[in-house]
Amino acid sequence: MNGAEMQRRWGGPRPWRRVLVYGLGVSGRSAARLLLETGAEVLAVDARPAAELDLGDLERAAGFELHAGGEPAGAVAQRLATEVEAAVLSPGVPPDRPLLTALRRAGRPVIAEVELALPWITGPVVAITGTNGKSTTTELAGAMVRAAGRPVEVCGNIGQPVTERALEAGDHTFVIELSSFQLEAMPTFRPRAAAFLNLAPDHLDRYPDLAAYGAAKAALFANQLAEDLAVVNADDPLVLELTSRVRARRRGFSRTQPVADGCQLEGETVVETRPGAAPRALFERHHLGLAGAHNLENAMAAALLALAVGAEPADLERALDGFRGLPHRMERVAEVRGVTFYDDSKGTNVAATLKSLEDLPAGAVHLILGGLPKGDDLAPLRPLVSAKARRLYLIGQAAAAFETGLAGTAESERSETLERAVESAAAHARAGEVVLLSPACASFDQFRSYAHRGDRFQELVQQLVPGLEGGRRG
Repeated sequence: MNGAEMQRRWGGPRPWRRVLVYGLGVSGRSAARLLLETGAEVLAVDARPAAELDLGDLERAAGFELHAGGEPAGAVAQRLATEVEAAVLSPGVPPDRPLLTALRRAGRPVIAEVELALPWITGPVVAITGTNGKSTTTELAGAMVRAAGRPVEVCGNIGQPVTERALEAGDHTFVIELSSFQLEAMPTFRPRAAAFLNLAPDHLDRYPDLAAYGAAKAALFANQLAEDLAVVNADDPLVLELTSRVRARRRGFSRTQPVADGCQLEGETVVETRPGAAPRALFERHHLGLAGAHNLENAMAAALLALAVGAEPADLERALDGFRGLPHRMERVAEVRGVTFYDDSKGTNVAATLKSLEDLPAGAVHLILGGLPKGDDLAPLRPLVSAKARRLYLIGQAAAAFETGLAGTAESERSETLERAVESAAAHARAGEVVLLSPACASFDQFRSYAHRGDRFQELVQQLVPGLEGGRRG
């Protein structure tokens, strides 16, 4: 359901007067501001103490009531459950919190921040999910739509909340990155075009198994109709199975095989195929300035999405020519005495690390692994680590698990901290080799986020030799 349809259903934006916002991270604060601006009262809950919250203007806003320091209980919880008409859930908050459960039992909607924004969005919506590559594909699709001369908002899980832009830019094309956590609470979402990039084990600390995780992502297509578009990875059997019954037109992308409807790689050219139409070239591989087979897949998915909202092949090429990738995703930091350092801190699961290792030289990688474990099976790492890694540097809470799970694949050490890992890797690496931070873990045991971890890695590399050239820090 798009914004115009929702406004017809509700007779305007949702008429809720009192709304619970659970979680005051970036998206929660943005949701609270939108609600206040549109006339609702906000009752906000966050597990952190009030002193740790970055409330800004919300702290003094009329109609904003804060409950910080833990899950409300007793009379407070009963009052909240009685008074609020709906709840907006931040992605990091488990959906089974007692207050949220009580609201659902009372028939009150519990929705994601993106869902809250939908009534104000009247332009086309493009959405991207998958285990890996979401942010790169989202940025690429946005760049392609922008190159076609259309106003575009790139937002969602990539960093900028959708509610931050919905009021001011409702008729723009919205290109939205979505996590499984967000999709769990988006019952009316109907994107004009949506992509499911890939599926691999991740977040198994939240989901009971891969099937449940995959089902949460496949909900992206639940409300699409025949006139909509579902873009899927034709090389991923799990994605194909999960999307086999979608009502939308399904278009595939593949690096390895022909597809009847979508795009495929022929030599060095990505070619669009359509039933009953002659194939046409979309772009040459050299236009993509990013290394790695996974980035070619991301570009193919982005191209199909952009075509669905009016872009042409020439627009795709212009966008690719100017695209330089995202911070902390196989980002080349510097070369020190012939050793190249790469920041792949965004590689927070096993599948992402595997993709990053694929194109690196055999036996020449000094790989920094570890952090906060997600419950991933480490066995899939063993063959490629054996082939690519010369030495492993294990950090964080997952260090012991990696030491056991990758025993015998390469020489390893328990560095424990990123600082010691970088120092040791720099000492052991030889000219022509690579030091790669691709942790296959979350960052929250030692860092605020994957970006904080990546920034610290880049600082440590830059400290190795004064006046280094290379890297985005100069």
